[in-house]
Amino acid sequence: MLARMIRLLIREIPTTSGAAAARRLIARANAARDARQFGVAAALYLEALRFNPDNARIRIQCGHMLKDSGDLVGAEEQYKLAAAALPDDADLALQLGHFYKVAGRPELAEEHYRRALTLMPGWREAERELVSVGGAVDDAKRGDLPDWIVSELLPRPAGAPAAADRNILRLFRLGGRRAHSRWGDLKVLRGIEAIRGYRLAPAGLAEIRLLIDGEIARTEALQAYPQDGDTGQVKYVFNLWHDFSPVAPGRHRIELDFIDAAGRRYRRHRETLLVVAPTDADIFPDSDAQVAIQPDAPSIEAAVNAQPSMVRTTERRLLPEPIATILVQRVDQMGDLVCSVPAIRRLRALYPQAKLVGLVSTANAALAGNLGLFDAIEVIAFEESLTERRRVLSIEDQDDLRRRLAAYRFDLAVDLGEGDESRAVLLLSGARFLYGFKDRNSPWLDAGLDFNAHDPVNGIEVIPPSRKFLLLVEGLALLARGGAAPIANPDRTGLAALGIGEGDRYAVLHAGARLVYSRWPHFDSLARMILERTGLKVVLLSDDTAAAVVAAEEADQSDRLIVVKGLIDFDVFDALLSHCSLFVGNEEVFAVAESLL
Repeated sequence: MLARMIRLLIREIPTTSGAAAARRLIARANAARDARQFGVAAALYLEALRFNPDNARIRIQCGHMLKDSGDLVGAEEQYKLAAAALPDDADLALQLGHFYKVAGRPELAEEHYRRALTLMPGWREAERELVSVGGAVDDAKRGDLPDWIVSELLPRPAGAPAAADRNILRLFRLGGRRAHSRWGDLKVLRGIEAIRGYRLAPAGLAEIRLLIDGEIARTEALQAYPQDGDTGQVKYVFNLWHDFSPVAPGRHRIELDFIDAAGRRYRRHRETLLVVAPTDADIFPDSDAQVAIQPDAPSIEAAVNAQPSMVRTTERRLLPEPIATILVQRVDQMGDLVCSVPAIRRLRALYPQAKLVGLVSTANAALAGNLGLFDAIEVIAFEESLTERRRVLSIEDQDDLRRRLAAYRFDLAVDLGEGDESRAVLLLSGARFLYGFKDRNSPWLDAGLDFNAHDPVNGIEVIPPSRKFLLLVEGLALLARGGAAPIANPDRTGLAALGIGEGDRYAVLHAGARLVYSRWPHFDSLARMILERTGLKVVLLSDDTAAAVVAAEEADQSDRLIVVKGLIDFDVFDALLSHCSLFVGNEEVFAVAESLL
């Protein structure tokens, strides 16, 4: 079946030069990789290598995909060919160490981890991995250290080469959480989206371009922040907004190009993402990712800035409200249901008014009925295929189950199975919130739990399954209600010295931040606005003297503006925040009184 799929994909690529065909195949392979279709990606990379056998980086990607799809023999072949082309690549040596560690050949893993350390002395990750396979770091390089020393916390040894900053791209946001689709599990873009991150690179970059399926959709200047030291590195920060509403729903190739001052592309980042129609804001009223589309707005940034402020209380619920119907999935054997009884009873106690529906297998349906755990029971014939060695559900059976479950209109669906074999059944529930044990194959879960407890001597897991299931349900209780609350300090240390009397109401604006590029640039305007529209005093904390002077000038030297430059004692800082009516800081806004006016 897989071979036939690859042949069909290759037939779609028009007859052209070998280089062009290789590029198209690589683009499709990247898309399959992003969708976690590892076998498909490996086959496409192999076909691309037929046109361009000297592309060592693609061989490495092919090796990764073959490894992840279980073909260790094929993966080793590709890694070795890549290593022959890149003999001095430290990262590839590390990857070979990882491969042989997974393959159960620790002696070869140790050899390649040592090779990585030779190529990059003092590399902490390589040192940790070397020790994990029974190797030891060279004492001559490490020095005579006692056993209690945590070596990965130490600075690089004296005389060791400086750690070179590689060209690094960090994406804080490009698409939302993954959704399941016919193309695989892909990250989602919907409506107006922010693309945020930074690239660490040599000086000279000027702008970032967003391309959708090869067409330029948006261009924006990069914000440059030179780094300390003599590295010549610059941190280029971007926060690019784009409206994906006009883009046809479906799979699309998203590309970020980084352009230098001469207009040349320096680097690019490509991903395959899923574009979907914008969600009605009424469905997710508590999400601050919703930006209403405004056709008359002069720019997307203006539409974003026109949105009302998102106010969050310290005590907030993360689950849908109300929860009237819950699906509890236990589609395995009788013993698994027995271990789940305490968790199901706890779920009943958490939501006594909710209707609990059990989705169970034919093997445990009778027990579920006798125990009286559920208000209703749905049975699924989720049997293992002898030919595929996994449990499967035909299209007809999936459609039947989907229709039966749709009638309940579930608010929450919980899979109590610890393994990932039954997790995908949740996708047929139609529930607003999907929850289960978190694993790398279910990135579409709304929330998940990853927990283990091990014997300190032999490392064997010691926590009983029933407790893990109970812990999963307790996680729902925390999601529903966290228990956080502000803790005010009654002490007013230092406030009088700042000019704040006993009955004065005031706002604190904290303009400083450790990362310069994360500092909000409009505190001066905010200070003026508060002074003009309210009777509050304003305390501006700033580690930037120039900014503080500008703020004072903007406020016309109001006697209600108190500028505090540099560090202050913690007791004073604590008192300021405990008694203020409003606190505004970089990336944080806390309202701590009933009203500004």
